[in-house]
Amino acid sequence: MAKKRELELHLLRFLPHPLRDDFVTVGLLMLESDGGFAELRFIRDWKILQWMAPDVETEWFQSVENEILRRLGSLHRREDLMQLVDDKFGTMIDVAPTKRVQAENPAEEMEVLTSMYLAPMRRGVQVEPCKGRSAILNVVKDEFAKLGVLGMIQSDLAMEKYMAPGDPFRVDFGYRTGGVVKMVHAVAIADNVDPVLALLYRYPLVVAGLRKEGRGASLTAVVDEESTLEGEAAQFAIGLLKQHSIRVEPLDNIFGVVDEVRRDIEVGKLDGLLGSRPTA
Repeated sequence: MAKKRELELHLLRFLPHPLRDDFVTVGLLMLESDGGFAELRFIRDWKILQWMAPDVETEWFQSVENEILRRLGSLHRREDLMQLVDDKFGTMIDVAPTKRVQAENPAEEMEVLTSMYLAPMRRGVQVEPCKGRSAILNVVKDEFAKLGVLGMIQSDLAMEKYMAPGDPFRVDFGYRTGGVVKMVHAVAIADNVDPVLALLYRYPLVVAGLRKEGRGASLTAVVDEESTLEGEAAQFAIGLLKQHSIRVEPLDNIFGVVDEVRRDIEVGKLDGLLGSRPTA
């Protein structure tokens, strides 16, 4: 009989309300003290997260997963994981007390534990439809795909080099044309002005960073459907965006946004990837 290996199981829990006790397990990290085994599994059933915290975007959870995966080789004990979580994710992610696990085959044991802790929601469980930025982003992405331009532009652009340290801001779509970086970003404003305020803090940093690289910047904010934008808060948010030279297009007008990208491509105006230097 093979000797059982000693492992530590760390559960990553999402706390939508830090002052309350409710949480949902979003990730499993199993480590062997000698570094022989290290594996991360993350939730894929976004419905339960959207139900518990509709204002938190799924992209944020994906950034948590990516950061832990990036640092996986340096995580040898619970304290290492807790330090990473505290530094990067604040109070919204919690590390549960360590569970000791013995297993002859850690990979097989990980499969069993994943089915226990990260099982998808059962059929029949009622979940509110997706709202906010995720819904807008999905429509924009689908329309880019329908017109055949999704593969010709860049998606999920990292803007970290222009941001303050630790800010993981990313822009949904972008491409370079005529020395200008054109960007398209989904922003939900119908119920909350905070996403606009966050964008207006970050976008000038992007503009300044691109200017230093000899490039201009253009941003189109695709917002909620026009019928939901009649409230004072939404109108205030639209006004703020326009004051900062950000083009605002309701989701109803997405075809015009996508068609502009298509026309840029058809006339050969794309100058290449955003990571390349502008040509003279």
